[in-house]
Amino acid sequence: MKIVVISDSHGRMLDVYDAAERECPDAVIHLGDCYEDACELRHSYPDLPVYAVLGNNDWGADVPLQSVVTLEGVRIYLTHGHRDGACFSSPGNVPAHAAEQDCQLALFGHTHIVYHAKHGTVEVLNPGSISLPRRGVASYAVLTLNEGRVDCITLHDTQGGLWDPEKKKQKKWGWF
Repeated sequence: MKIVVISDSHGRMLDVYDAAERECPDAVIHLGDCYEDACELRHSYPDLPVYAVLGNNDWGADVPLQSVVTLEGVRIYLTHGHRDGACFSSPGNVPAHAAEQDCQLALFGHTHIVYHAKHGTVEVLNPGSISLPRRGVASYAVLTLNEGRVDCITLHDTQGGLWDPEKKKQKKWGWF
């Protein structure tokens, strides 16, 4: 099962649509900021499962701040991270909260910074921001899950190449 993981799109949908079209995933996970973007994706691709949680800039939706989903036999903890203490290069309590829920994988956003590490039995990933990165270029992740295993995690830039932490942000139109 191929899953695109995005976070912190903040209403800038062009790269979200490009990632969905390029990757042809079986599902998308949106980790908050902005939940409306997940709704727009569901509307545009009605047959594509989209899982989402609220971020610190999302209000009014009857959607959880954290969620646990099981996809292809893998338990995944989803959170934006702001209520889990995630900040800058730290996942905060995300690994502990995922372990409490018996999850193999924890996904969070909020920091706009890519993070990928193993914490005990939990693999922890922040795909960075698909629209407003704090370090490097905008990014998203692609997960490959198979029969209860995380087979592969890759990070991509918004042009579809592999994400490079040394690559510098290029302004598309000059105003952001």
